[in-house]
Amino acid sequence: MRKNDEMPFKQWYLRDKQSPFLYKKIRDLRKLKSKKKLYSTLLNIRPMKKVVIMTLIALLGSATSFAQSEKDVDPSTPTPEQVVKARRQEAKLAKSLIEQKATKDAKKQAKLLKKQGWKSAPGTLSLEKQLSALYILEHTYDGNFPKYIIGRSSASSSSAALARKQALTRARVDVASQIKLEVAALTEETDTNIELSSGEVETIAKMVDSSQTMLQQSLGRTEVVFDIIREMNGKTEERVAVSYSGAQAKSLLLNIFDSEEMKQKVLEMLGN
Repeated sequence: MRKNDEMPFKQWYLRDKQSPFLYKKIRDLRKLKSKKKLYSTLLNIRPMKKVVIMTLIALLGSATSFAQSEKDVDPSTPTPEQVVKARRQEAKLAKSLIEQKATKDAKKQAKLLKKQGWKSAPGTLSLEKQLSALYILEHTYDGNFPKYIIGRSSASSSSAALARKQALTRARVDVASQIKLEVAALTEETDTNIELSSGEVETIAKMVDSSQTMLQQSLGRTEVVFDIIREMNGKTEERVAVSYSGAQAKSLLLNIFDSEEMKQKVLEMLGN
């Protein structure tokens, strides 16, 4: 992990009396190569500390998602599955705390992006405002399911119009992936699935996993909520994030199942 990426989190740890424990623990967790080791470690942490550490993982994933290119990705960076699970924990924090963190985090990310040559696409808000709004959208949940599904992607081309088109197309594909990841994370939260048997939970997870192509093809209108560009090696590179209604995503999930009984089970799992 590079020093620039580490400092914001280190400063945040130092505000807490438990900072020596948290700072050492999160560094240890980042070195773990498998989810099995990661979560077996988390199980040995007291509940309050566990929520804080999961929050730190979510912040780490959020902070680096647009600040690094694919070539710069650190091998110890949390996987998409880990980021989603951690974000679900962080979303349980008070709204005021989330907004406060969004503003502070956005300023730091924007500073790093500017150093890398990124700027807001024409006609869009400043980097700070875009990042802050995106952070809040990602951490807004309706019951057990996100109120907004965020898909991200990037593309590079000698044509700015083509780069944007490719980035938006790929971001829509990522929306379907995020829906699947959210359901997968939810099915592992056994405390929220007390009305479902383990067999029913497994069936839901498998059905959603095998239906990603259908989800992707059935997506309705998405809204661009983040759009930045830069010139690199004679080409235009564009990074975008699109938002899709969580309510519409729930409808798509229900369409996967034929029986009304199973649809009702899915609604229960989603917290409706």
